[in-house]
Amino acid sequence: MAGDPPSRRAVDVLVVDDDPDIRSSFAEILRVSGFSVEVAGDGDVALDLIDQLDLGVVLLDLRMPRRDGFSVLDALDVPPPVVAISAYPLEADVRARVGSKVVNYLQKPVSPHKLVPVVAGIVWNK
Repeated sequence: MAGDPPSRRAVDVLVVDDDPDIRSSFAEILRVSGFSVEVAGDGDVALDLIDQLDLGVVLLDLRMPRRDGFSVLDALDVPPPVVAISAYPLEADVRARVGSKVVNYLQKPVSPHKLVPVVAGIVWNK
């Protein structure tokens, strides 16, 4: 109908990481496992894509230059499911900062044997 908002393209996973090697590695692992994937190299691009896409899950690096994962979470009223990713342990202060907007946490390096089941458990059980 005229005036209806355009439909949002469905994508299983948005991978957000400033490291191009990690970003492409996660994307390839997930594509080979049957997921549709988009990628973003920073939080600003991630926010644009979150607005444009119907996402199953966002894999979000917490520590990035420019707009980090924490500020991405702060900018979202009702985010899609988010799996936080970081090289640092999930300590109490980090847990408090991400709050209830994060459904899971993975510490880098993340093996495919850990990544795929976490993503599948969220996307395929929606």
